[in-house]
Amino acid sequence: MLRPDQGTAALAAWLMVVDTALALAAPWPLQLVVDYGLGAHRRPAWLSWLPAGQPVLLAALASALGLVMLGGAALAGYQVTYLTGVLTERAGLRLRVGVFTHLLHVRPAEVARYPQGELASRVSADASRVADAVGTVFESLVPDAALLTGMAIITALIDWRLTLAVACLLPIYAVTARRRNRLLRPAQRLARERSGQLAALTTEQLARLPLVQVFDQAAAEAAGQAAAAGAAAEAAVAALDASARFRPVNDIVPGLGLATALMLGTVEVTSGRLSVGQLLVFVAYLSSLMGPVRSLSGLAAVIARGAASRQRIAELLSLPPLQPAARRPGPRAIRPGPIAPPVLIENVSYAHRQGEPVLDRFTALLPGGQLSCLMGPSGAGKSTLLALLLRLADPQSGRILIGGRDIASLPLAELRALVTLVPQDPWLHSGTIAANIAYGRPRAARSLVAQAAERAGVAAFAASTERGLDTEVGEGGGLLSVGQRRRVAIARALLRDAPVLLLDEPVAGLDAATEAAVIGGLLDSGRGRTMLLVTHSEQHAKLARQVIRIGRQAAAVPVSAWAAAPC
Repeated sequence: MLRPDQGTAALAAWLMVVDTALALAAPWPLQLVVDYGLGAHRRPAWLSWLPAGQPVLLAALASALGLVMLGGAALAGYQVTYLTGVLTERAGLRLRVGVFTHLLHVRPAEVARYPQGELASRVSADASRVADAVGTVFESLVPDAALLTGMAIITALIDWRLTLAVACLLPIYAVTARRRNRLLRPAQRLARERSGQLAALTTEQLARLPLVQVFDQAAAEAAGQAAAAGAAAEAAVAALDASARFRPVNDIVPGLGLATALMLGTVEVTSGRLSVGQLLVFVAYLSSLMGPVRSLSGLAAVIARGAASRQRIAELLSLPPLQPAARRPGPRAIRPGPIAPPVLIENVSYAHRQGEPVLDRFTALLPGGQLSCLMGPSGAGKSTLLALLLRLADPQSGRILIGGRDIASLPLAELRALVTLVPQDPWLHSGTIAANIAYGRPRAARSLVAQAAERAGVAAFAASTERGLDTEVGEGGGLLSVGQRRRVAIARALLRDAPVLLLDEPVAGLDAATEAAVIGGLLDSGRGRTMLLVTHSEQHAKLARQVIRIGRQAAAVPVSAWAAAPC
């Protein structure tokens, strides 16, 4: 996620080094004043230019040096914070877009296993947590670890005995951190799961508000929301407790180190191995340890949250995408002519669950440029067959050929240009009627959009609105009736102008007059196309070249039978 911003990351890292160096140098002006201004130590050669017996001048020089270092550290710290924030936001953007893009190419059945609210939570909240963890590690772990390392080296050079005595307290930190992480990660994982469940429930409840009112279930739904919110809050508090319960140890250990340094440092000063100024510098370093230690302690919680979110995102990224077309010999592309190519479904078997086939060695031939009807009871596999024709799923055995070429060998983009669908449940997005019609062909001229609207019966109801085809449809098409949404979906498919058109009960929910007009428009605009109409209407079946009746478990039918005469 950070690789595209290597230059920014390198600049931030360099500024971290500058900030760390200035932080390490900050206590040394104190020694100048104590040892060479107030004490009797001989001044080093580089201070010989100062008049003797003027401790105030030395104090002024030390103060000026301290202010310069403080200002430099503040400026470097600001730049580090800003650049790290930029890196975090860009990394989060790439991660969110990457996860969302992956989901767009995953088999719909795999995505459907997750509630929409849960998916939204993972794509947004979990991606942000992972990016924040990356940014926090970059901003805190590197400089704080460098600062602690630098302090350890400098204090060892000042007095290695004192440094070794204080270092004996480090195992307490290690044991504490290990126990905290062991408790924190599962707690954070549970908190993220409960948060995702709450988001999924909220999305589902808001989507069924009219149903809640009709059946007077407001109290029950509110109780369900309260229970889910309570469970999410309980998990969040448990994760907070897992992190906070070790805070006292992290605060007490530096105090023990400071007490040890004061006691043993006094011994070192009285023995002449350490000056008072050096002891003060040593103690100043120990006092400043609280910042990095607390920062690193808080970092463990951030990393644990990020790890839990990373696992949830990794689960989505592991979902199998639609397989790209296999490289098989054959024509480079199918070029539709005046008559659309035929479609052959040959010995196709498919099962959603092992041992329960929906289609079993099913065979059918859809004549090129003709209308075929697919009829059968619910659950017989009609929608599954449409999904296989669109390669939203692949058959477990058998093959499907368009114009003599196996669709498994076609690039998905080419297949999408050949086959389009009018779904049973029309999918509309927020925007205008015209924008929804042009969704599959965004660069289509306005005149073509109007033609498709006219043929699908959209123009009839759009004309009664103030803005016509520029009328907003609302989220999911909620401002239109079910019948109006169906007509918009039909117009969208007609504008796509694919040679193979799949119609999944496209006129369900329309009145008789509109139904007849839409079917007539489909037949008229579909001349020369290979069309497959899923319907329960015997009246519609009479319009077809052939009728394919599919049972609860579709069995094989000889191709010759379809080629010889309608079934």
